Amino acid sequence: MQSGLSNDRLPVHHRLSPCSPLNGAGQNSNPSPTEVYRRDVRRVRSLFAGPAGEIVSGSAPAPAPAPGGVTVPADGLTVPTEPGVQDYTVDVAFGTPVQPFPMYLETSLGLSLIRCKPCASGESSCGPAFDPSRSDTFFYVPCSSPDCRANCSGSVCPLLPLHLPGLVVQDVLSLRPSAGIIHDFTFGCLYVARPFFQPAAGLLDLSRDCRSVASRLATPGASAFSYCLPLSTSGNGFLTVAAARPEGPVGRVQHAPLVINPVFPSAYFIEVAGMSLGGRDLPIPPDADTAHTTAIDAMTSFTFLKPEVYAPLRDAFRQEMTQYPTTPPMHGLDTCYNFTGLKEVSIPLVRLKFGNGESFLLGGEQTMYAEDPSAFPFTVACLAFAPSPSAYDHYSVIGTLAQTSTEVVYDVSGGKVRFIPDSC
Repeated sequence: MQSGLSNDRLPVHHRLSPCSPLNGAGQNSNPSPTEVYRRDVRRVRSLFAGPAGEIVSGSAPAPAPAPGGVTVPADGLTVPTEPGVQDYTVDVAFGTPVQPFPMYLETSLGLSLIRCKPCASGESSCGPAFDPSRSDTFFYVPCSSPDCRANCSGSVCPLLPLHLPGLVVQDVLSLRPSAGIIHDFTFGCLYVARPFFQPAAGLLDLSRDCRSVASRLATPGASAFSYCLPLSTSGNGFLTVAAARPEGPVGRVQHAPLVINPVFPSAYFIEVAGMSLGGRDLPIPPDADTAHTTAIDAMTSFTFLKPEVYAPLRDAFRQEMTQYPTTPPMHGLDTCYNFTGLKEVSIPLVRLKFGNGESFLLGGEQTMYAEDPSAFPFTVACLAFAPSPSAYDHYSVIGTLAQTSTEVVYDVSGGKVRFIPDSC
């Protein structure tokens, strides 16, 4: 179990961790690169699917009546469940008295979501799911509330523009007593049979939106939030919200300027000026505009780059790795090697360069995805970068593998993201 955390740190676990309630008594297996890639593509598409980044995918089940006879809109859409992304969870509680649930970390959506009872028409039981009827502090957000973003009138607010079957509601959100309790916290209640975030109860939103956990707990002089995602599925990570974070030793901590993308105002974009591999700058075209189109995300595993940025990285990586046997591509991961049986492997390291002159160096385990992580690097492994999906290839996304073991500090008021290596 997690230990040694300060009072302002919430434990973060990988869903395959023995400490995670989602692990199924240790029966779940590590997903293949193909599984991870397919789920990542859905995630990237959902990030940039429309003018407000709304989730649009799949087909919706029949809508369910909400408690108290409230009608749930029938235009909701869901995403099929696959393993491989939405890997990191934190335990929080909703309602009075509290109902605890594991929630995936979300940094772009703009609204926390949780599965609520009743889950679907004719379904008598479901779980994990929040039960509004058991909470003394639960109430529906009316259309007249500033927390309602739908163009509607009436006593309940539908989940628009998210296009999901549910309603916008409010209740108490409890983190650790020392980490924060939010009264009248706004979130979305989903009434679905199979939510796309199974097996967790929902998504804990930490985005730039004023309704997010980070915004509601923001205090002067403190970073909005930080997290450290464990590299190993059995490792321990943490989340802090509105806590003072030390700058760290000079030279060890790197900063990336935050930039605002007006098309996706809830997401976090950082100013990436270039990249290098093995100490040599990559020939990225000047018109790639990485400074305003690179998002950092807590739910995408691999790092997706604009094609004109990915191609120089892939070509340079292959040139550096000609001495190693290759393996066939694993779906969208097209640069793979078989290191099995070798005694030594040298992996050229990727460095992200920022607009302020600082940079962030990725380690070998942040650069490649191993088929058997416990045997890395002496196993089959692929470059954990891919070109962004077509129709969404004008954006890049820095995924969680690149961020693992690093405390990523979102200093929104200071206009920067700090990277503190080897923090968990």
